[in-house]
Amino acid sequence: MRVLQINAVYGFKSTGVIVKDIGETLLNNGHQAYFAYQSTNEKPQNSFLIGNKLDWKFHAFYARLFGKQAYASKRATKKFLKWVGTIKPDVVHLHNLHSNYINLNMLCDYLQKNNIPTVITLHDCWFFTGKCTHYANVKCQKWQENCGICPQNKCEQKSLFFDTTSKVLKDKTEHLLKIKNLTLVGCGQWVAEEVKKSKLKSANIEVVYNGVDTEIFTPHQSNIREEFGIQAEDFLVLGMADKWYSHQNRQEVEKLFEKFREKVKFIIIGCKEKQKEYFSKFENVRAVGYISDRKTLSDVYCASDVFVNLTRADTLPTVNMESICCGTPVITFDCCGSPELIDEESGFVIKEGDVDGLIDCVSKLINSPLQFDANKQQQKFDKKNCYKKYLDIYKKVREKK
Repeated sequence: MRVLQINAVYGFKSTGVIVKDIGETLLNNGHQAYFAYQSTNEKPQNSFLIGNKLDWKFHAFYARLFGKQAYASKRATKKFLKWVGTIKPDVVHLHNLHSNYINLNMLCDYLQKNNIPTVITLHDCWFFTGKCTHYANVKCQKWQENCGICPQNKCEQKSLFFDTTSKVLKDKTEHLLKIKNLTLVGCGQWVAEEVKKSKLKSANIEVVYNGVDTEIFTPHQSNIREEFGIQAEDFLVLGMADKWYSHQNRQEVEKLFEKFREKVKFIIIGCKEKQKEYFSKFENVRAVGYISDRKTLSDVYCASDVFVNLTRADTLPTVNMESICCGTPVITFDCCGSPELIDEESGFVIKEGDVDGLIDCVSKLINSPLQFDANKQQQKFDKKNCYKKYLDIYKKVREKK
C-alpha cells in the first residue's frame, strides 16, 4: 500500500513528528510511505518539497490581503500534482495545509477526479471553519452554519482589508465533500464531536490520538533542578510560555506567583526574549527558551511536581500526554480537548480562568503529591499503539474504493 502524507512540516514540531512517526509505522509494516511538505530539517526518501520561498511569501501576502489561505500557489500545486501522478498513491493523508504553500481547491479537485481515498487528520479546526484554527477563545459558533463578520479576522491569520470567511467556508466545504471517499480523523474526541456539528458532518469520522514516544517520555532521574538552581525540596510548577504570557491569563499567573512566592518555584519554558524579561521580574520563576530536544523536555517534565496548562483553545495538547507519560500530574482548564487526556489519577480539571481553583489544586499537591502508574497511562498514548490505527483506516478506505 502506498500512502502519501501532506503537511506543512516534516520531522519537527508536533505535526511534523507525527507525520514522520506514521511514515515509520507504514514502513515497519511493509508499506510504502511518501511525503510532501513545505519545510523539513531532514529530507526523507520519497518526498516532495512544495513551492519555494518566493512562492510562499507571495502566498502569505495574498492571504494577508484577501483573507484567503490555501488559494494561491497554483503553479507550485500543479507541479506537485504532476509528481503525485507518477507515484499513484493508494491513499492520500492530509494534515496541516494552512501555511501558505498549497492550493486546497486544486488538490481537492485532483483527489476527486482520480478517485483517491483521502484521510484528513484534524489537528485543529481549520478544515471546517472559514479561516481560524481555533474559535473557543472567542466563543464563536458561526462555522456551524456560515462564517462572516469574523471576530478573529484581524488577529488569527490576519486579513488586512477583507472578510472573506463566508466565501472560504463555502468553497472549502464544497471542494472537500466532492471527494467521494473522505475520512476525517479527530486527533481527540473533542474535535471529532465538533466536526459533527459542522458542514462536513456527512463525512466518515474517526478518532485516533496523537501518539507520544514513551521511550523518551517516561519517568526517569533528571538533573534539571540542579541546572537551574532549584532545590530538591522545592515544589516545582512547570508552565509553557505562550499560555502563561497570554493577555487572557496574565492576571491568574501573577496571582499564582504572588500566592506561592515563598513556597513554590516555577519554570516557564518556550520563552522569547520579551517573555523572559517579563517572567524574570518574579524571584521564584525561571524563564527558559524553546526546548527542541525531546530528551531535554522529558527531563523538565520529570523534574517538575506538576504541569499547569493554561490553554483556552487547544485541540489535543501533546504536552499533557508527555507530562503524564513522565509521571507528572497535569492541571488544566476545562477547554476543548485538554480535559479528555486527564483522569482522576493523573491530574485536575478546573473551570476556565478559575484562579482560586488553580491555587487550591496546587496547594493540594503541595500537601499531598499525586502519584499514579505512568506505565498504565502510557498504554493510552504510546505512538506505537496509536499510529497502527491509521493502518486500519488506510486499509478500510482503500477497500471502499
